[in-house]
Amino acid sequence: MSLATRAVYPSQPAPLRQHLDALLASAGADLDVPADALVGLVVPDSNRASGGEAAAVAYRLLRGAELDTVLVVSPSHNGAFGRLSICQTDAYHTPLGAVPINDHLRNELCDEDDDIFLDDTGHYHTEGADVQLPFLQTALASDFDAVPIVMGEESPAFCRELGAAVGEVMYGKRAVLIGSCDLVDGEADGFERLRQAVEGFNESELMHLLGSETVRVEGMGALITTLIASRARGATQARVLALTPPDGDAPGTLAVAFWKG
Repeated sequence: MSLATRAVYPSQPAPLRQHLDALLASAGADLDVPADALVGLVVPDSNRASGGEAAAVAYRLLRGAELDTVLVVSPSHNGAFGRLSICQTDAYHTPLGAVPINDHLRNELCDEDDDIFLDDTGHYHTEGADVQLPFLQTALASDFDAVPIVMGEESPAFCRELGAAVGEVMYGKRAVLIGSCDLVDGEADGFERLRQAVEGFNESELMHLLGSETVRVEGMGALITTLIASRARGATQARVLALTPPDGDAPGTLAVAFWKG
């Protein structure tokens, strides 16, 4: 594997900010969606810089936007642990500074669903929220708070529960949901079916593809949950912005936007 493929995002503030600014500035602009219509994004989960271009195409849609809260749903990198966890800390720290955690919203989510717990299990890695929050700190024009959620269980039932709960608590708020995942394996036909299922809001087909491993996705729960929650918030449009198959040991990339038409 090449050094470029193995490279990760810079860990120091100035180089990281410069790197993310450059990615956002060079991101394509083939989709024009008002930020206030955007309800959900799917972006690469990995901290490998090779996923940066796909992530930037999605985060470009939030460039200069003012949001109050961002919910980030990520897969567990500790293995399954049978629940959905929201970190217990008061702030999530990145190289670009601290992001406050929305305590009211995370407690509301726990009240909405008995499978959501305040628990640090699955948090504080080099993937998931640790990748997404710096992008948001760079793209958004205002300060914001966050609710990082890790899925220790990705069954269809858990995806539906979390999607419904997120859709409920985000109603009427200046907020967006970020789901992070990586493509692990699959054939060209499978990836095309994945595109069609996502853009058609075909939840059952998406679950079938991922459950049967026709397409293997690390973070399939985050992808399914983002689709369900976005639809619950009134999204009528979806676009796959980037889809790059895996290459050897390097994960493939997926970026999706969900918005109200």
